[in-house]
Amino acid sequence: MLSNRNKVFIVSIALLSLFFSLNLPSQQERPRVYNVAGVSVEGAKFADPRTIIAIAGISPGDQLTIPGEGQTKLQLAIKNLWKRKQFSDVEIAVEKTTEAGVFLVIKVKEYPRLKKLIAEGNEELTDDEIKKAAELEEGQILSDYDLYLAKKKIKKAYADEGLMFAKVKAKIEELDSSFANLIVEIDEGAEYKIAKIDFEGNSAFDDDELISDALEELSVKTWWKFWKSSKLDLKDYEKDKENIVKFYRKNGFIDAQLLKDTILYDDSKDEASIIFTVFEGKRYYVRDIKFVGNSVYPENVLLKRLDFKKGDVYNLERFEMNLKQNEDQTDVTSLYADHGYLAAQLIKEEKRIEPDSVDITVKVYENQRVKIRRVDIVGNTKTKDKVIRRELYTRPGDYFNRSAVIRSVRALGAMQYFNPEALKPDLKPVDNETVDLVYKVEERSTDQFNASIGYMGTFGLTGSIGLTLNNFSLMEPLRGGGGEVLNVLAEFGQANRYQQYSIGFTEPWLFDEPTTVGFNLYYTWIRYVNNLNVRRKGATINFGRRFYWPDDYFRGDWSLRIQENYSESSYSSFYNYRRYYRPGLSNEVTIGQIISRTSYNNMFFPSYGSKFSFSNYFAMGALGLGNTDFLKSQLRFDIVSALAQIDGQDRLVLYLSSNVGYISTFKSDTMINPIELYTMGGNGLSGFGVTPLRGYPDQSIGPKYGGKVMEKYVAELRFAITLDPMPIYFYGFAEAGNVWGELKEMDPFDLKRSAGVGVQLFMRPLGIIGFSYGYGFDPTGETGAPSGWKFLFHLGQQF
Repeated sequence: MLSNRNKVFIVSIALLSLFFSLNLPSQQERPRVYNVAGVSVEGAKFADPRTIIAIAGISPGDQLTIPGEGQTKLQLAIKNLWKRKQFSDVEIAVEKTTEAGVFLVIKVKEYPRLKKLIAEGNEELTDDEIKKAAELEEGQILSDYDLYLAKKKIKKAYADEGLMFAKVKAKIEELDSSFANLIVEIDEGAEYKIAKIDFEGNSAFDDDELISDALEELSVKTWWKFWKSSKLDLKDYEKDKENIVKFYRKNGFIDAQLLKDTILYDDSKDEASIIFTVFEGKRYYVRDIKFVGNSVYPENVLLKRLDFKKGDVYNLERFEMNLKQNEDQTDVTSLYADHGYLAAQLIKEEKRIEPDSVDITVKVYENQRVKIRRVDIVGNTKTKDKVIRRELYTRPGDYFNRSAVIRSVRALGAMQYFNPEALKPDLKPVDNETVDLVYKVEERSTDQFNASIGYMGTFGLTGSIGLTLNNFSLMEPLRGGGGEVLNVLAEFGQANRYQQYSIGFTEPWLFDEPTTVGFNLYYTWIRYVNNLNVRRKGATINFGRRFYWPDDYFRGDWSLRIQENYSESSYSSFYNYRRYYRPGLSNEVTIGQIISRTSYNNMFFPSYGSKFSFSNYFAMGALGLGNTDFLKSQLRFDIVSALAQIDGQDRLVLYLSSNVGYISTFKSDTMINPIELYTMGGNGLSGFGVTPLRGYPDQSIGPKYGGKVMEKYVAELRFAITLDPMPIYFYGFAEAGNVWGELKEMDPFDLKRSAGVGVQLFMRPLGIIGFSYGYGFDPTGETGAPSGWKFLFHLGQQF
């Protein structure tokens, strides 16, 4: 059947043809030419008449030859107006005829404009969510095609929520000749839960194995699987159909196929049963692997990368990854790509050998070795090129190295100067032997201004004001971009319980070498609730250097600290702790060394890499330099691993951390600053040396005035809500730790345990802000009751 639009178009042409036919000559006469004396427009309310005439392409002075090209021009004029999708009716008529020629009138009926979208029958999605899904703005043209698209998008929004059977109707409620409301009537339908999943044709694996190991998205409704939804989602359903075949091929069944899949719906219970029919085929084993065409690397080197031996199950997925690209960059292709063979191709051929073996031949086309001609940086508006280039592991003139490119992107992400989601290198071939490499960056503010008021359990109401310029330039202080760090900080606590002032500067690349130098001047006064008063003031000079062995993730940092310490207490019990320290005034000269290795790809939300540090601080009172004597050692190891991605970005991450420390003296008649002793509990903000442990009050774990031995372990499951412009992640945590007075008192299994949830965000320019709610399972006082739930606020730190 013809649509209304086509009917109108045919009628319009027919009327014009009828008019002109009354004046047509006989068949023996020649075609007649009509002069267009004028063109007018009727029915336009929003569209400009001059625009309509221009789109039609007919103007006064035109000549229309009938029969002939004149009829074609009229047809084209109506088509052009229809293409605008702005009119529900278009007609070109003859208004009048004079000696000057014919006067034409273009009659249009415009589609109404949207006044309001009104949703009816929706419960699962809000009105705002439906409006957002429809992608219609007030004042927009409401054509038949727009209605079709809106219904389609709303149905998709419901399908994304698991309601794939939702019905959507749309109708126009005209308010006047120009505007109309769009009424969207929704029948959301049922949300089906998966009650049963069965497999047919399987013999190598039973149904339970396939459900648990092959299906990654779908789950049967079971009370104990509280963490996994049993909702039937067609997107997840389609993914798992592919996962079934992948699972079989990972286990050597390379001919496996999914022959049929069926969903049976039980409307009375809103449940669905799924039946998958599979063809397993044979399980194949690797008999022989050969490389042909390789000249750069011998076959034994390539086979080692492939990591398959004779008799291994032919895991098709692992074979392809180890041949083309795996997560660790230890595949065969990476070996070539890391040494300049960017265009190397590896083509696999299989030969089945009865009864259950396969011979594999890999044809190698090494092609030309490629060098980097140029390394360009685009998008940096503040950070100087040299600051970026010194973090790169790719240089002009080097052979192309894919691992070096990946390493460079991670290093740029760790700088925190750029949006990590926008860090993508671009490769531009120049000829068969050279390529240009372009790093595209997107600047973001890294400077932090801190002006806050909060509450700390030990010090009551606290406040701080500070400024940290993380991309400062001493030579161009107003512009910045030099990668240097300048920080100024002032903190204070209620009733003068806590004061701290500091100013520091760090140059991370002295003379454009990976050498760090810096200084810090500080003054601290702490008066604890137990009437222990601690004061210290001094200066620290820092020096560091990146190593190239064992690899260039390692670095060493050294420091010299000259400090005056003062401690006193009005409690007599304080003086019983002289086995740790003595009150009064003391001088301290301390040298420090930290050997560390950091391979994080991002410092706030790392999803790859690890962080290791081994620190030693020696207060040289035993050598006659000052009268403070101690050796403090601490070992910490953190590791992160990405578990899931969204839109190509790592979002679900597992974080594990272990931290142990010990402090001792060489002579019994010298002093240790109380701040250097270990205390634990709370958020770690209550003074120096405090190790945080969520779920417990501040400094509630260990000896009253601190201990010499510390141990702590943390596990967090982190999920990033957004990575830019304000990174935010939620997490669930479990941690345990303790502090002991002496090494002989230490019991590594006597740990205070806690678990809970929290959120961390990096709010520029304030820095890191976090909240956590944790439950302490163990007692800390004499009551014997668990510590219980504790809410904590974190500022400027991660655990």
